[in-house]
Amino acid sequence: MEMKLLSKIWKVTIIILVVIIIALIFIIGMLYKQSKDEINDINNEEAYIVESEGTTIGHKEIERKWLIDESSVPYNLESGLILKIEQTYICFSPEIRIRRMNNGDQFILGIKADMSVDGMIRDEFEMTITEEEYNNLLSKREKDAITINKIRYQIFEEGQALIIDIFENELEGLAYLEIEFGSEEAALAYNEPSWVIKDVTSDKRYKNQSLAQYGIPVDD
Repeated sequence: MEMKLLSKIWKVTIIILVVIIIALIFIIGMLYKQSKDEINDINNEEAYIVESEGTTIGHKEIERKWLIDESSVPYNLESGLILKIEQTYICFSPEIRIRRMNNGDQFILGIKADMSVDGMIRDEFEMTITEEEYNNLLSKREKDAITINKIRYQIFEEGQALIIDIFENELEGLAYLEIEFGSEEAALAYNEPSWVIKDVTSDKRYKNQSLAQYGIPVDD
């Protein structure tokens, strides 16, 4: 009886150890891949999108956003990285959206959640999906919400990535400057460019989720 009990305990212990080892190998592999991807992104100066099929990225996003006038942008937008984005929400709470990039070159599933009251710090998870998975999710889109169409231009200035979104179709006339920072301190210390109209980081009406539901905000 005692031997059977010890044998059972030993088998359970082995199973637990095997599960822990597998989990550790998976975590180490994911961390290695994420670090490798980040290094490649820095070298290529093309961060901000997931590059390879099957890649999963989760991170804390610290970002500020400014409303801009497209005609006042002091850069040649055609000189940077250009992405055509179709963004559709399949759920607003929690925030889950899918993207079709560059007319079908890539499909991405994203999940976001606010980590600060002002919306500057958000928890973000992204992964590439297949076209079939994208179409299946597209059929589950939020009703009474538009698909956001925008052209994203990424310009580098002194090592800082400037993301400029020019909206199209129902949101034509709207344009943003977005900058992602490595820390909250860096975000708060950043001196906004002279050519922006106003900081809308904490204005939830200018979140893409709100734009999909209510359109361009009408200021008081």
